[in-house]
Amino acid sequence: MWKTIVRRILILIPQMFVLSVFLFLLAERMPGDALTGMIDPTTTRPERLEELRHQYGFYDPWHVKYTRWIGNAVRGDFGRSFYHKLPVTRIIADRAANTFWLGLLTVLLIYLIAIPLGITSGRFHDKPPDRAISFYSYFAMATPTIVLALFLIPLFAFRLGWFPFGGSVDPRAFSQGGIHYFLSRLHHMLLPAMTAALVSTAYIIQYLRSEIVDYEQSDFVTTARSKGVPQRQIYSRHIFRNALIPVASFVGYSITGVLSGSVLLETIYSYPGMGELFVSSITLRDYPVANALILLFAVLVVTGTLLSDIILRIVDPRLKIK
Repeated sequence: MWKTIVRRILILIPQMFVLSVFLFLLAERMPGDALTGMIDPTTTRPERLEELRHQYGFYDPWHVKYTRWIGNAVRGDFGRSFYHKLPVTRIIADRAANTFWLGLLTVLLIYLIAIPLGITSGRFHDKPPDRAISFYSYFAMATPTIVLALFLIPLFAFRLGWFPFGGSVDPRAFSQGGIHYFLSRLHHMLLPAMTAALVSTAYIIQYLRSEIVDYEQSDFVTTARSKGVPQRQIYSRHIFRNALIPVASFVGYSITGVLSGSVLLETIYSYPGMGELFVSSITLRDYPVANALILLFAVLVVTGTLLSDIILRIVDPRLKIK
């Protein structure tokens, strides 16, 4: 397994190189630059814009700018944000913790909801509980995250006032610290995490249900029934245990999906994470921040895929990762 991990990391290097070139060229072809609209033409000489563009190397050939950027990135220096006037690594580090905790809570809610519903649906397939859960699953599959969020925000944030809208922590709880700070952060994360979880559970529920239904018709289950093994023991020891093996490998893919969906989710809920930072950096043409975030997301996606393979290998040692 260690050889597989090393091999995947080595394969990641040329992938990241090709992706970085593509992203850099894409940013170069976008209209405008980071200085557009940031200097008031009524108070600043127009030629000052040109001086700054020459100073920052905006008119250099693309391969010169890319070589300069990737050379610094390899050393961990992604430049400075034109809008925030701070190093890119510092800005991302400030937002990364918010995205991490939101993603962790979302994945936890996904499995807390999906596993019981999937087991219930498979155990009582073609019965009223299964039909009700299947209706929810198909409804969740057909509902975009933004549509569900636009329904939950007015209901729970404004009408009922159960959850706050925007931000990651209450300023008063931030000054108090301790348990007040933790509960405030959890309170701010619950609604966006629940929104993402309700949409993401559908696929795990349907997959787990299909696995349970298939295992109910397998030969070893038929043999256990013929020997008089109690039905509860058949489900607990033979069906559920085997059906949960591939579901465990979905953890890495769930993390990947949560991170990719954080761009839309954090923007809708005004949650100060990496996704919201990415959207604002594109809007402000703050390309050093945007390029660094895209590379980071790509690395996390590949890492999540590798994590899924490793978890599957741990829960089922009979499998080999090729």
